[in-house]
Amino acid sequence: MVSSKPFRKRGQLHITETIAVLFIFFILIVFAIIFYYQYQKVSLKEKQQELLGKRAVETTLKTIFLPELICSRGDAEPEDNCFEVSKLEKAGGLIQQHTVDYYFNIFSYANITVQQIYPENEAKICCTYTKEITKTISDGKVVPGWSNRETSLFVVTLKEDRFEGEPSYGFGYLKVEVYS
Repeated sequence: MVSSKPFRKRGQLHITETIAVLFIFFILIVFAIIFYYQYQKVSLKEKQQELLGKRAVETTLKTIFLPELICSRGDAEPEDNCFEVSKLEKAGGLIQQHTVDYYFNIFSYANITVQQIYPENEAKICCTYTKEITKTISDGKVVPGWSNRETSLFVVTLKEDRFEGEPSYGFGYLKVEVYS
């Protein structure tokens, strides 16, 4: 009669080898899942930064073509990349007054500033929309959880109409900061 002890030892050895191979296989699967998770996390952050940059450019374009600010010449087409200083001065109050019902839908959380650079002796800062991320629309409480800010700059012409003679022109920049 043949003894079953050697077969039992070989069977146990095969089962042990199979368990060890399965254990190593599952360890590799766990490492692959962790690696994929980290890759997706980095990819998601990059995508968020890309979308924030896109939103900054879109907000800049919306501001540049805002009828409340753009230079106009009667019935003719408006001047490109030009803001009227008188409109900027009046627009600050108007925009703050209608932030909740109109302008928040256009700009969301953003700081939009127009800074005059030339002529230097008349340097002005005209804030057209200053809805800071640290404040809510209605009651000024802190908005939790913002972590990123993207800034977009654009050069604009500033036109100041005079009652007599030709209008004077200056240069400045439009600074748009959006938050997420």
